[in-house]
Parts: sequence; C-alpha cells; structure tokens
Amino acid sequence: MPLAATTVFRVFMLLASFPGTRKHVARLVKGAREWWSGRKIAVIGPTAAGKDSFLARLQGRQIPEVHSNSQMGEKVKSFRVKLALSHHQTIDITCKGVINIGGETDYRDAPSGWLEVCKGADVIFYVMTVTDLAEKRYLKGRRVREDLDWLLTTLPHLKEGVLIHILINKIDEEIECHTDYPALAGKLAEELRALDKVVEKVLFPYASRYSGATLISMKNKRIYTLGLHDALRSVYSALHGDQKRRAA
Repeated sequence: MPLAATTVFRVFMLLASFPGTRKHVARLVKGAREWWSGRKIAVIGPTAAGKDSFLARLQGRQIPEVHSNSQMGEKVKSFRVKLALSHHQTIDITCKGVINIGGETDYRDAPSGWLEVCKGADVIFYVMTVTDLAEKRYLKGRRVREDLDWLLTTLPHLKEGVLIHILINKIDEEIECHTDYPALAGKLAEELRALDKVVEKVLFPYASRYSGATLISMKNKRIYTLGLHDALRSVYSALHGDQKRRAA
C-alpha cells in the first residue's frame, strides 16, 4: 500500500478510537454473520456520494474512476461478499436482489424511483459524504434532510422491520485536509452526534429503524473493510435490540 494511503489508514484508526466516532474493531458475532446471509439491500443517496463504488467494493471489483449516473432501478445480480476481518474472522454473505439507483431528486420522486428500489429490502444503505456531514446538509431545507423526510413518508410502505444505515463516505479526503487529528476526531464526534439526533427526530416514530452512521472510504480498501464491518455489526445490533424491546 502506498505510504499516503497507509498514513490515512493509521489516522482513521486513531479517529475510530475516540469516543463518539464509532469503534471499528468490535467483534462481528456469529449471529450477525448468519443473519446477513441472503439479505436484500438497497443503495440510495445523492449523486456522486459513492453508491456505485460501494456496490463495486461489495462485489470485489475496482471502483469506477469516473462517476456516471446509475440507470433507473439498476438491479445487480446476487453475489457473495467475502471479507477477512479483525480477530481472524471472515464474512461470507450472499446478497440477493441488490438494487442501486441514481441520486438526483427526479430519480427519488419518480414512480419507478427510490420507492420501487427500496421495496422488499431488509436493509437500506443511505450513502452520503463527509462533506454533507460537515456542511450540515441533514438540516431542514438541505438535500440530505429532504431525503430523510422522504424516508419518513416511505417507511410505512416498505418491508416491516426494514433497517436504515448511513454510510458517510470519503473520510480519507477529510483526513488528508487536516494535520490536527485529535481536533478532527472531536469535530467528527460532535457532527455524528448532531446527525444521529436529527435522524432520530425526523424518523420518529420509526427511530428504531435507524441503526446509526458509519465513517467509511470506498477509495481506501482497508478503511472500507473496517467501515463495512462496523456497519454490518451496527445493523444487526439494532435489529437485536428492537427484537428485545418488542419481546418486553
């Protein structure tokens, strides 16, 4: 791995160790690995956020060098996700019915747009960027907030128990723009807490469907692997916690 990429990865591990920025080294329990096998996921989010790169990473392909708009409701054939994780763990997941779609609002609101894409999905991955986070585009009147409002109105029409997880892409670019890494960690922790608060408020009374947000980089493979590990674990934990609440 080039020196620059290695440095970015080391800084990412430092950021992940700070409270509030998510830890990426927790075990993915056996139950989580088994639950994920054969699940159907949908991938949505603004244009150029990294949706195509995420799907490419999942399939073990090279990420696209140039952004291109996805086709309306582009279906991706079932494929296996094989990852080597920490603690000598491996993941072998069969993803079925994965669907991707363009990020423009016209795609979101079209009859055959995001709603059609998300129908039947067990997990919806919403991909945004660290710039979206920093510029607070999740606040009222901004693009990410509009997408959250769309999710709120759409959830009653989706599969019962569907979970939503946010992937915050391009953390590598944010790291490369800073030298005071503890300050960056504090800033990210604050921004993540603010995002969580807004998402849970907007999605009420479906707040339990939100499994959290994960910092990730589709470009840096090592950060991607750890980020995906955290996302898979967070989704399973949210499901497990919701089941406990319903049982009680």
